[in-house]
This record gives sequence, C-alpha cells and structure tokens, in this order.
Amino acid sequence: MLFGRVFGHIRDMKLLAALVPYLAVLPGMQLLHSAWITILLYHAGILLFLVLRRPSNGWKTVWGGWRTPLLIPAVIVCAMAAPVIYFMWPLFQASEGILPEWLAFYGLSGLAWLLLIPYFSLVHPVLEEIHWRGIAPEQVKGFCWQDFMFAGYHILVLHELVFWPWLIMIFGILAGSSFFWRWTTERFGGCGLPVLTHAAADAGVVIGVWFLLGK
Repeated sequence: MLFGRVFGHIRDMKLLAALVPYLAVLPGMQLLHSAWITILLYHAGILLFLVLRRPSNGWKTVWGGWRTPLLIPAVIVCAMAAPVIYFMWPLFQASEGILPEWLAFYGLSGLAWLLLIPYFSLVHPVLEEIHWRGIAPEQVKGFCWQDFMFAGYHILVLHELVFWPWLIMIFGILAGSSFFWRWTTERFGGCGLPVLTHAAADAGVVIGVWFLLGK
C-alpha cells in the first residue's frame, strides 16, 4: 500500500509512535473537548502503528511474562491508586469542586462515564503496553526518552485538573512506572505483568474517582 510505503520511509517510526497520544490529546481535548474522542484517536493510532510495524510477536507478548513473584505485590501497589486518589484528592485538586466540572466539560457524565470505567480499566492498558513496550529500546539500564514521553502526555491531560506541584510528582511516578514495565517486559519475556499492573492502576484511578463523585 502507498500509505504503508510512505510511512516505511520515515526514519524514526518510534518517535512518531511516541507522539500518537499527543496528537490525540490536542484535537480531542483542546479542540473537541471530548475524552472519548481523545482515547479512541489514541487507540486508533496505536493500532495503525501496530499494523505498520508488524512486530513478529505482536499480541502474543500480552500472554507472556506474568509468572513471577513480583506479580501480586506489584498489582497491590498499583491498585493503591484508588485510596490514594480518594483520600488525597483535596490536596491534588487544582481548585475545589473541579473534578465533576472537568469530567462534564470533557463529556464524561452519565452513560459516557459508565462505559469509560471498563474500557479504561481493561482495553486501554492492553493497548498502551503493546504500544509503548513495542517502541521501547532494548537493554537500556536506566531511563529512556520513551519513559518521559509516556509520562508527559498524561500531564497534558491533567494540567487543568491537578494542582501544578503535584504534576511533577505524577510525572515522576509515571516515568518510573514506564521504566519498571519496560524492565519487566524484557526481564520476564512478555507484557503480562505490565498489563496486569497497568490495569490495576487504571482501575484504581477510576474507582477512586467513582467514590469521590459519590461523596
């Protein structure tokens, strides 16, 4: 296909792939004010690059690398996102009462919010891990630029919602998480542990928000 050949001649596919969430957030949230359009654009970009890169292992990596003693403690730590958000939100929020206003502004109310909970907890972590682990360098002992790109797009999403000093902490946690997920993928031969812990973290986030909204 002509489209595939054009992309095949671009020198740094990994950089373009890392820009996918940024290219989704800018039109999806800044112009259209829709969280659903944003996440669907992001996932469409992930699938596009998965097709263009044609990795030999592909989806098989999801089922490998989860048999490790690290799995249960790592899942528990990531699931702690729920109580952390619930109890610490008064400190995290950019202004009082901003959470329901922010969600409503980006179309996350009613059925749209209810549908996002399972989608964000189950589909999103699988696609993200396949994408980011697929473009990560191999045998890098420290942080790499992909870790910072992964963390950075979250800050672009959250900058209106979270008080700015906490954004620095969030950036560091997400960059560290990316490093950990990249290390475990290489160490244990698959994305199983990263997918499950990522799903626990994402589920923890939406559960924490759920309880905050129910106060």
